[in-house]
Amino acid sequence: MADKQRYNTTLWTIIIIFLVISTSGIFFLAFYIPQGSGGKGVKIAILDTGINMDAKIAGYKVSKHLSDRVILKKNFATTEYGFDKNCTIVDDTSVLHGTIIALTIAGKADGIAPESELIIGRCADTDGSASYEALLAAFLWAVNEADADIVNISLGGGILYNDTVVEAINRATLEKGVLTVVSAGNSGDELRYSLSSINGPANALQSIAVGAVDFLGVSSYSSLGPLKNHQIKPDLLDSGFGLNVLGTSFAAPKIAAKAAVLLSWCREQGYISSPGLLKAALMRSADVNIDYPVQFGGAGLPSVEEAKKIITDATKINDVPILSYILPRELPFGISEVFQGDIWSFPLTIISSQEIDYTITSDISSDNSIISIANSFTNNQTGILDCHFDVPSNFTPTNNYYEQFTFTNQFAGTIHLNISVDVAKPIVRIGFDVYHSLWSNDHLLGQFLEMRNYLADESIALIELGSPENYTDLSNYDAVILPDPNSFGSYINSINQMEYFYRPFSNDTITALVDFVNNGKGLFILTTDADSSNITETNRLLQNFNITATKFSVPSTEVDLEDGTYAVVKITDFLENHPIIAGEIEKIDFYGAILNVSGDNAQEIAWGKGSTGTLKPVLAGFNTSLSSSGRVLVSGSNFMIDNWGINNGYGATDNLKFLYNVISWITNTTINLHILSNPSQSEVFSSYKDLPQQLGINTVITINSSQSIETMTLGITLNVMSLNEEKKKRFFSF
Repeated sequence: MADKQRYNTTLWTIIIIFLVISTSGIFFLAFYIPQGSGGKGVKIAILDTGINMDAKIAGYKVSKHLSDRVILKKNFATTEYGFDKNCTIVDDTSVLHGTIIALTIAGKADGIAPESELIIGRCADTDGSASYEALLAAFLWAVNEADADIVNISLGGGILYNDTVVEAINRATLEKGVLTVVSAGNSGDELRYSLSSINGPANALQSIAVGAVDFLGVSSYSSLGPLKNHQIKPDLLDSGFGLNVLGTSFAAPKIAAKAAVLLSWCREQGYISSPGLLKAALMRSADVNIDYPVQFGGAGLPSVEEAKKIITDATKINDVPILSYILPRELPFGISEVFQGDIWSFPLTIISSQEIDYTITSDISSDNSIISIANSFTNNQTGILDCHFDVPSNFTPTNNYYEQFTFTNQFAGTIHLNISVDVAKPIVRIGFDVYHSLWSNDHLLGQFLEMRNYLADESIALIELGSPENYTDLSNYDAVILPDPNSFGSYINSINQMEYFYRPFSNDTITALVDFVNNGKGLFILTTDADSSNITETNRLLQNFNITATKFSVPSTEVDLEDGTYAVVKITDFLENHPIIAGEIEKIDFYGAILNVSGDNAQEIAWGKGSTGTLKPVLAGFNTSLSSSGRVLVSGSNFMIDNWGINNGYGATDNLKFLYNVISWITNTTINLHILSNPSQSEVFSSYKDLPQQLGINTVITINSSQSIETMTLGITLNVMSLNEEKKKRFFSF
């Protein structure tokens, strides 16, 4: 995916998108400011860009609102933590990011928790870049030395595979009783194709990840779930509006402040609180009338007053209110139909105020169930309970499979999980590799959900292959798709520096795939360019089919677009009469590796222009001599089948027909084409085109991040564009 992954590796960008709201004609009189109430005695750490007490924002003089609220300050934006120069504690960012967050939480007039006490930890510089070391050090200081009750982090970046900040957040909840609230990220899009775009560290299990909501529902820019393991994030929503700014950065502090008000109230009532109590109460109080899929906004928009009623009514044991919550409450999400032989993982997020034992029962017998779940579970704070759809191959197809699970605790009461899905018989069954790609959106509920659902319409089943063990027996599959094999992920080394790594093919896996083809089955391998994956490792597999990927790409890696959009090209040169271009395929989208084809039974199928301007192979096919139906198709790109490409989002209009042709060819199966001329999601979310006018927004500022591996700090540039132009940009956090 080339540039998609380059965005994925950026870390800890302060805000990806600022939507700047015009304030002309709005005046504030601040001669007398009555003190609000809420959050008394609660310490909230803001890990951000510091604070500017001398600033004036939209008529607010910061010193009048926060002068007696800040109890402790410390600066981590220094050379000691990887910055080029030392900052001061004074917020000097162009939008006063950290200062607005402080006003949102504890501003005397409009702050949600105006009696709370603020702990300011600066860990981002003037440009809005935070080093990993600084964020980690600031968090540990806030929890261990500053004695914070709640921590707000309105920073985000790529999800890491061993994130010590995430680990610290989880430990702080379980060991210190500290609640951490994190902005989900601004990597969403109007059409809702940017699935699995949650930024780290909002993926921390014990955190409250916060998306943004506006007058129309979940905001178009708000990062969407689920995580790659299909866990639901974000957890909650709140308004993304701040003083002159808009984004999930300003939704998170509203939730942090609401949690502070609730915590202070619990103390006043004599209740013993915990992060799990606050989280469960807020999630149970959430507005269920917002129309959105659960993976877009979690439980929804919470109400403090409703949360108080919920806690008041809860059973108390030694002054501890016993509360619990489960997310999601209905399964599946993202799909409406499963197939005989399907295996789906849907982890359940369980939140409880203290350690609670649950008994889990179903309203139908296990012999008739397609769900695999434990019959008991013990949880403390936030935990994950595995829930699998294991559909037997001989299960009777039905249009209305329904099952209800009841989670029972004698003190917390009961919670229901409803399963409602159609079960069908597939004409072919295809394995979909999610193990050898480290990109967090490479899965069937991520950037390939649209493809999965189009294929499901044709009774084609896709089943995720998530471990090397899946390759020990491929006999149940007609084909295997491998998207972005050996793509780079990121992890933190022993000295808190970020490094790339990839998952190699085992020799056994390569042997299994080669034997799979020789036995008459098919492969569709969508590799990517050398900047995004280890093509040497990928070629260990490809060379068995007399095809290899090169270090060169189409478009050339030297392309530098000023507007930051992808340099996706339209492939128009195809081998005549090959089955994958049947039905008048004229154009497909491409950005990725140039291929090299040599040897028997392999042939070039399509060509694109490389850096020299000459045509180079970008698609290649292979037919094994050991079977008339053993076939392999190799592409240097996956742009034609991701959520945008499959719905004509990059410009080419033949991507879906191309996909059907590929599946038909590699499985030796005839497939009927049911192509939609206007993708349904485009219609569903078309109302977002008018969002700027409705909200009075006159400018969209997009911050594009580039990352230095050596220092793990980011540089950012500002580009101004209209909101309609923004939807052309494809932000990927994985």
